Amino acid sequence: MAEPPATRSHPGAGLVSAGQEALWLAHQLAPDSSAFNVVLAVRLRDPVDTDVLQDALTAVAARHELLRSRFAATDEGPVRTTVPPASVRLDVREVPGVAEAELFRLATGAGEEPFRPASQGAFRAVLLRRGPADAVLVTATHHIVSDATSQWLLVRDLFAEYGARTGQDAPPPAEPADWDRQVRAERDFVAGARGARAAAHWRGICDGLPAAELPTDRPRPPHRLLDGATHELVWDPQTGQRLRSAAAERGLTPFAWLLGTFQAALHRSGCGDDFLIGCPATTRFTPETRQAVGYYVNALPMAARFTPHTPLLATVEAAQDQLRRGLAHARYPVELLGGSAARGPLFRISCTLVAADRLPVPGLYEGPVRLGGLRAELCDVPQQEGQLDLTVEVLQDSRGFKAVLRYDTALFDAATLDRFAATWQRLLDVSLDAPHTPVADVALAAQDDLDFLLALGTEAA
Repeated sequence: MAEPPATRSHPGAGLVSAGQEALWLAHQLAPDSSAFNVVLAVRLRDPVDTDVLQDALTAVAARHELLRSRFAATDEGPVRTTVPPASVRLDVREVPGVAEAELFRLATGAGEEPFRPASQGAFRAVLLRRGPADAVLVTATHHIVSDATSQWLLVRDLFAEYGARTGQDAPPPAEPADWDRQVRAERDFVAGARGARAAAHWRGICDGLPAAELPTDRPRPPHRLLDGATHELVWDPQTGQRLRSAAAERGLTPFAWLLGTFQAALHRSGCGDDFLIGCPATTRFTPETRQAVGYYVNALPMAARFTPHTPLLATVEAAQDQLRRGLAHARYPVELLGGSAARGPLFRISCTLVAADRLPVPGLYEGPVRLGGLRAELCDVPQQEGQLDLTVEVLQDSRGFKAVLRYDTALFDAATLDRFAATWQRLLDVSLDAPHTPVADVALAAQDDLDFLLALGTEAA
């Protein structure tokens, strides 16, 4: 088992977690990639006082030290230092009168610009001002200082500070956790008896299982290029309601049902009978960490095992059981398990849940809201593409479910993701209609399509 990172001996240096070490290394290997950029862009429909916004930004940087951290390379690995909050500057870019499509392209580009964590930090805020009362605020962080929840906390706190300065009487956010304390808690856990039990649990899950690997359209390059694209799978409201009902009837969660059918889709798409995927989960276990910007994520290794007779329902129930048992050991950084030259990385595919209806900025995901007194709506730019072969976010809100599939374009064509999404859709439909159907027996073409294809084969040449 790998050892936890040692505390750096450099005076005044902050601590770095195991997950941050891994992300720092990924950045060193591909410093110009945007695969690990976490982005939240907000369209603002009222005049923005940029001086006030800068003051709000300074206050947020003071609250969340990782937003003003630098990560320098040493012989021992990364060393984290901090700069004064006022060093974090708002980048105002005037783009008068650009077309909607161009504004979206500029917002996407602002989020994709590479970070220089050693010299410039891992956070930026860009205001694209199209007109006096029309702008997009792009907040971007490198994953080394943030996660999905953090990005929403950042925006929540930024507009709370803005509103407090413009007479909106915004309540002050609760005090966040100290990052060094979080890292010390991680290291104490790993070094203790509970950490040993967690490591044994994860070794038992992972030993002997390869990472799930979909058949690729092109040979795997010798080094990951970290370039990607996105495919969305949106389930209609009726399917979402059936999913909620079927899961509740059996004491399961909708995410476990989707996760189990996702694993079944991987199996039917060529990943083999037994494999591992990752399931990122939060490590925000205290009230203070729930208010903090930081990398509060550990990936849970999830095993899948199939025989010719495995029913869909059994796959879903196994996913629920693994999630339940895995969350009890979620404090353990999976990076410490490590891959190997012989077996490769621990996993190449991940699937996680984002409960959009529980994000820190209520309503923004679903429609226009007021933030700090300003009319605002989400500008949903693409991001985090190409981190792995395939990363999937299942987004759940009051309207239903959708899956955002981000894939490595060095390996896969868009048509391959279309087919995979159709396979997942088909397996989900059958699991809701006939959950005891063996995974291997599910026809991946609908009956009407199958009849059509068979009819083609009977025609004279």
